[in-house]
Amino acid sequence: MKKFLKMAGVWLIVICVVVAGVYILNTVRSIGNINTNPDGTAVEIPMDLTKNINILVLGTDQRDQEEAARSDVIMVVNINPKTKKVSLFSIPRDTRVFIPGHGYEKINSAYNFLYIKDGGPELTIKVVENLLGLSEGDIPYFAVVNFDGFKKVIDALGGVDISVEESMHYHSIRGDVIIDIEPGLQHFDGEKALEYARFRHDQYGDYRESEDGSLHGRVIRQQELVQALIEQSKSWNTIWRLPTIADAVGEAVYTNVTISQITKIALIFKNISNDDLNIIPFTGGIDEFIEKQWYIVPDYDKLKEIGSEYFSTNGQNGE
Repeated sequence: MKKFLKMAGVWLIVICVVVAGVYILNTVRSIGNINTNPDGTAVEIPMDLTKNINILVLGTDQRDQEEAARSDVIMVVNINPKTKKVSLFSIPRDTRVFIPGHGYEKINSAYNFLYIKDGGPELTIKVVENLLGLSEGDIPYFAVVNFDGFKKVIDALGGVDISVEESMHYHSIRGDVIIDIEPGLQHFDGEKALEYARFRHDQYGDYRESEDGSLHGRVIRQQELVQALIEQSKSWNTIWRLPTIADAVGEAVYTNVTISQITKIALIFKNISNDDLNIIPFTGGIDEFIEKQWYIVPDYDKLKEIGSEYFSTNGQNGE
């Protein structure tokens, strides 16, 4: 069974954690380890902090930039410097989309096509922009986090408290994926947090909307994990861990956002809380078996409405 990363919004965690009321110079120096290009060079895409900013966050099982991998976590994050609000929209990995040059496929394939040379974050950005009805360039930034890096960041944070609603048990045939979690309020280290975010072997899978309109599944758990980490980032205990967290993030994140830009964003959002986080639900998708594969076929018109309302750069979002 293919490995798959189930992490949630680690780049958003960077924003929330790097400055939790106090900005530490050593933290900034440590985060400078983040690579903005595979060769280590930095090419800065200008960032206007008077306007909305869109960032594509991807979670992969990739270990290096040349290795084949799929993005099994896809989140679009909009940060609004004027209102100091953050909007987050998760796209299930099995969503059927058109990938330029390859036809209709699952969205997580965009990162992988012809390995990283033809796919990667740039191709995934094009696919997401088209899916949300956005113009080219509306999502200029990306952050990619691998599953080993996710575990390191959670451990550097000192773990995370999560209220688990159901038993989660899964052992893959190959033995490379083992998940054993019991219900109740628990404190997870990085390994257990990854298990929690990976699990989809119940009646809900990645994503499912029940008859009463409530949403369930792995995508929802990933969003809950983001919320828990934001809350935890506000504690004084987290502040003292900032240099360690910064080192972990620096090793875990591949992004085209520079340290200077991260610093400016962090200062603006230093007091963020869950009240400032708007999680936009993915609704209207149906399961369909097409050409020997199961897909989530979304309401494409609804997704374009979401794109226009929350992620368009024309000033609608929160202005």
